Amino acid sequence: MKEILAVEASTRRVYAVWEHSGKNYARYTPLFTTTGAQKCKATLELTPWGVSADLQIQATQPNSFLDTASVNQVVVVKISTANQKVGWKGEGQIQSLSLSYDMQLSNDKSKAKFDLYGSLEGYMDFLKNIKCPITEKSLWDILKLDVTTSADRKQYLNGSASLVYTKSDDGYFFPIPVNKLTDGFTFSIPELHLKAPSPVLSTPEFRLPFTTLQVPAYTVDLRNVKIPQTLNTMPFDVNLPTLPKLRFPKVDVGANYITLEEYKIPYFEVTIPEYQITVSQFTLPKSVSLGSFQVDLDEVANKIADFDLPTITIPEQKIEIPPLKISLPAGIYIPSFGALTGSFKVASPLYNVTWRADFTNKKDSFEQSIDSTCSSTLQFLEYDLNGKTLKFYMP
Repeated sequence: MKEILAVEASTRRVYAVWEHSGKNYARYTPLFTTTGAQKCKATLELTPWGVSADLQIQATQPNSFLDTASVNQVVVVKISTANQKVGWKGEGQIQSLSLSYDMQLSNDKSKAKFDLYGSLEGYMDFLKNIKCPITEKSLWDILKLDVTTSADRKQYLNGSASLVYTKSDDGYFFPIPVNKLTDGFTFSIPELHLKAPSPVLSTPEFRLPFTTLQVPAYTVDLRNVKIPQTLNTMPFDVNLPTLPKLRFPKVDVGANYITLEEYKIPYFEVTIPEYQITVSQFTLPKSVSLGSFQVDLDEVANKIADFDLPTITIPEQKIEIPPLKISLPAGIYIPSFGALTGSFKVASPLYNVTWRADFTNKKDSFEQSIDSTCSSTLQFLEYDLNGKTLKFYMP
């Protein structure tokens, strides 16, 4: 058996890889023995606005009765602010019989989509040995499989389903009243009733515990909130017991109200620049206290290995915090219905069918259409339904 684990971490990214491989052997009486192998690999990547992960599994387990027995699985997850995707794909095989499937769920700016696919394959020549007592023909001949395939080929049964929602560019927007100024902007929320003595809130000056941060007194009028273009945070230190001191610098946080023609709705943008947190020099303690309970690490080391713990000093460190940008809509946006499309397919040497249905918003009406086609070696199963369209007009 083999195990590998690797992790890389920074303030901008965390990346981890895990790999496993092994073999097994089992015997139960001389009639049954099995030897197998398995491999696994998993990766994980974390970024400030994204997650990516995948898992791969491969396993084989042949035995005295089955020469071929295997399974493969793959799971993929990718999530970001622009796109989201989840996938699960697998396949398995026992002798000549195999099964595979694939499922995909995705979402982006223009559409959301769900796809499902499955396939079953194997030999069907045994149908030639099944006789119908009435016609004295084999089931293979009754189904007329010689028209589309042959007994020495693998037969298949494939099925798929798809559901797609196409997003609309239109919608209804309820904006927040904003007044843009030269040094910032103000906004107010109408029809807001507060159960408070006054819409003007005041906070006294106070100091955060375990820090040197002194928060000044503020007065906020909820009827007219003003946001300056630049918010300045004061430098301060964090002093926690038995831990190194953290020093936060002054940071200029930008706030802006943006209206552009290419965007349908205005939005607030908050920008935090890159900055560094300083961790002071720190000597690892040789005793740990939890309330009234105290542990002397030197004494513990002496009882285990009869030696004193060395003095370990960690020099001053700098931690880089990457820049961050946050965008928030300046109101409530309710999108209109776009279009919904669904399809279903089945394919085999004996029977093939396709269904498709659409439901679309045409602004002044809703349009629905259905299409379906079927072909088969058995003629009575065949049909064709084309372009049945219905319209529902909005008042």
